[in-house]
Amino acid sequence: MSLKYRGVDYEAATAQVPVSEEVIGRYRGAVATRHVAPQVKADHPQGLKYRGALVR
Repeated sequence: MSLKYRGVDYEAATAQVPVSEEVIGRYRGAVATRHVAPQVKADHPQGLKYRGALVR
């Protein structure tokens, strides 16, 4: 999908995360589901600064 912001074209990057679908019940006669991602620990970037302060 091609996107444009203030005249600049770019491609949206989507994260490839494996998800599973879980049935959580019924709502007005239809099956209600939700998408659940496995608990993956995100890597914390080293040396990240926000407004001059080091973020831990």
